[in-house]
Amino acid sequence: MTQRVTRRLLACAFACAVLSLVAAPAVAAGDSWTFCVASARGDNVWITDVFAATRSRERLERDMKAYLAARGAARVDVQCPEPVTDKTAAVNAQFAAIEFNRKLGAKLHEAPARELGGER
Repeated sequence: MTQRVTRRLLACAFACAVLSLVAAPAVAAGDSWTFCVASARGDNVWITDVFAATRSRERLERDMKAYLAARGAARVDVQCPEPVTDKTAAVNAQFAAIEFNRKLGAKLHEAPARELGGER
């Protein structure tokens, strides 16, 4: 595995870890919030806005991978942190993921959350 791929995987893992640490466990009632991070070969990273999760994490990751593949992004690794009920915690984790990837020198791209079922 190349150093760039390893760095991208670590960046995605970092985003998930931050969200896990700062977020309260999800409760059945109310909305659950998440965002997704995708990295491709090179330094391209896509990050969605925080959105209300209406599908499983696995489904969100598959949908984002398909969305980016349809737009020419090859070999994309996608991670969506486990949805949480605290929207502020999800937003803070998203900001941490953005800053972490900026420090690595990634080319950040916005990915529309509405493509993943995010309507808010």
